[in-house]
Amino acid sequence: MDRQSAVRSAQKAASGFPFALGFKLVLGWREQQGQGQLPAPKGDLYEALRSSGFDYFEFSVGPCQAPAEVALLMREAAACRGAGLFIALHPYLGLPHNPAFFGERPEPLAALESVLAAAGSAGQPGRPVRVVLHPAELSYGDGAADLPALRRGLLERSRGFFAAAVERLAGSPSGVRVVVEHQVPPAPREAVIRIGDTYAELLEVVAAVDLGLCWDTGHYLLSVQRRGQDPLPPDAFLRRVELVHLHDVTSAQWDHQVIRRGSAPLRRYVQLLCQAGFNGGVTLEYSAEAIRSAGSFERVIADSLDALSAWLR
Repeated sequence: MDRQSAVRSAQKAASGFPFALGFKLVLGWREQQGQGQLPAPKGDLYEALRSSGFDYFEFSVGPCQAPAEVALLMREAAACRGAGLFIALHPYLGLPHNPAFFGERPEPLAALESVLAAAGSAGQPGRPVRVVLHPAELSYGDGAADLPALRRGLLERSRGFFAAAVERLAGSPSGVRVVVEHQVPPAPREAVIRIGDTYAELLEVVAAVDLGLCWDTGHYLLSVQRRGQDPLPPDAFLRRVELVHLHDVTSAQWDHQVIRRGSAPLRRYVQLLCQAGFNGGVTLEYSAEAIRSAGSFERVIADSLDALSAWLR
């Protein structure tokens, strides 16, 4: 089979996946492309994704409080709608908006409310907008002697943060759905706590709230290496997964890499989800460097669809 035939075959197979398929970039991806950090797509990227069988586009955003950020989100969401894609959002809430300070400072709750409002405005009828949020993250210094106590406090603040999300979405007609992501475990000698960097702790975060999970496969693989997490998750975890951030990790622990047919753990993960009846969204989450190294968006799309099609035969 020649290259063009392989691409057409992979594109055709995409429409038969038992889940919605998405692609993720930063909200300002066009600026990245203009600066040479991303390759230039051939034609309209959203149109190319839709014609290849993709269903949605996921944007990395901030707290959605700056008018310029919200305006750009509305423009890009409209462009997605025009191409037949719906959207998802992945806000990155750094200091002072991080859930680590929920209940102590007003900024985390204000950021949560602005993100949910932006998601509701950018969505479209009948297409729920999933908002992927991280639990608490906090760097600590030499004076933080009682790390278990610090972790317990951050876990409780994370629970409070997501309980507030549930309260604000209750009865809302916006169609917004929050999912809680498996975080990347700290590297050795990295002085930071990230709540939910194992599946067991992530399940603790959502134990008392009706929220689903985002299974980040790269973070999961790193947690197996760094935290001794089980290579395969339990059914209790699989049943709560509503969204997947799908990407590979190299042997040198480079994260957010393009998936290939030979990505054996990822193949097993996708199959486990399908066996569990998963019908949520699978977002291809690649770094700009990984996309640039692949040479083109078209190559990334074709290789990713080829891998998924092979895994689901």
